[in-house]
Amino acid sequence: MRALILAAGLGTRFRSEKPKVLHNILGKPMIWYVINLLKNAGVTDIGIVVGHKAQDVIKAVEDQEVKVFYQKNPKGGTGDAVISSLDFWRDYEDYLLVINGDSPLITSETLKQMQRFLSLVQEYEKTTPSALLLSSFLPDPTGYGRVIKDEKGNVIRIVEEKDASFQEKQVNEINGGLYMFYAPHLFDVIFHIKPSKETGEVYLTQAIELMTKKGYIVKSFMASDPTEVLGINNRWELAIAENVMRLRILKYWAEKGNTIHQPESVWIEPDVLLEGDVEIFPNVSLKGKTRIGKGSKIGNGAVLENTVVEENVIVDAYSVVRNSRIESGAVVGPFAHIRDESVIGKNSHVGNFVEVKKSKLDEDVKAKHLAYIGDAFIGSATNIGAGVVFANFDGKNKHQTHIGKNVFVGSNSLLIAPLKIEDFVFIAGGSVVNKDIGTGDFAISRPKLRVVKGKGKEKLA
Repeated sequence: MRALILAAGLGTRFRSEKPKVLHNILGKPMIWYVINLLKNAGVTDIGIVVGHKAQDVIKAVEDQEVKVFYQKNPKGGTGDAVISSLDFWRDYEDYLLVINGDSPLITSETLKQMQRFLSLVQEYEKTTPSALLLSSFLPDPTGYGRVIKDEKGNVIRIVEEKDASFQEKQVNEINGGLYMFYAPHLFDVIFHIKPSKETGEVYLTQAIELMTKKGYIVKSFMASDPTEVLGINNRWELAIAENVMRLRILKYWAEKGNTIHQPESVWIEPDVLLEGDVEIFPNVSLKGKTRIGKGSKIGNGAVLENTVVEENVIVDAYSVVRNSRIESGAVVGPFAHIRDESVIGKNSHVGNFVEVKKSKLDEDVKAKHLAYIGDAFIGSATNIGAGVVFANFDGKNKHQTHIGKNVFVGSNSLLIAPLKIEDFVFIAGGSVVNKDIGTGDFAISRPKLRVVKGKGKEKLA
């Protein structure tokens, strides 16, 4: 089966310069979800019709191996968009799946079920349906095209609400905007569609009525979940769709054996992976290609993006970790910031208000309070005291600091890079270190303390 995605529309109700299909849902453009569901359903031959800001849409799908077709008049309507892709399906002797680019909520399982349904109809009814359209029952179908059927249950036409009679408006089976057309029969009728008198657009839905007038059979397939056919025509409907997708993802991971507290507050994007027995607390955001290992806990308000978290890690409340790796048994936070390809080693602890930038901490490193670690390597079992700052920038260039294992860096020390500190070094609190220190040495850099008897009381008087 071939699939054609219609993505040429202006999306005027979005009030945006950006094409509607490029607006994000959970960090991915709408069009990504449509392509993804097609591929998951086994469809590999995919075309896309572009029009408004075509180059932006093409750039967004350039890694997806899709064929691109141009609709010269984006206001020409869905029928005109299908005609624009004629070279894609003109000589095709099978079913062409046509789907709107703003239909991200349809699932690949529904597409597979529709394919099976077509096969069953062909096998048992000994007929080739000209079209199969996705539909659903909505308690309030206002705003949607109604699916009108004959006494046998076959579809005879789709009528838009503005054109529907009073009786037709009572129908609550609505058009889901996804079609499987038998391509030769679609070719028979596509050029007979008349433009709308009101808008001048050529509507693909008219192909259904033209097919039935030719004696062709058109059937519908009911979506198991009505949310699959929800329209996305403005920013509010986009927000609703995003929430539906978010809850689907959370449900999936919960059913895979992960605990999600207060799911109404949790954000997990589609490329995230949870390996099981993960515990996610409220207000957590997991973004990009983040992977969370077994038994790990992600605390309230934490944000992780493009980050690998190994097994039995604790990322405590309100920590931010981006583009980094947290190895097994480590503890991060609360209120820690890890970024720029940093690695926090096994059983290490990066505590509250510690920032780690482009650094590697080996096993059992402790940096529990109020420190900045930048462009550094820190050996195993080293302790970084409260208030320690790695001065890695000289105003023009970044410099590296290398600290060996079993080093003690006292509170409020300033380490000025480039710097190499060997193993078993003890740096006294408050020291300014600007030269290398050898193995086992003791370093102290402090002005002499002067105490004037009785002067303090005088100062406070």
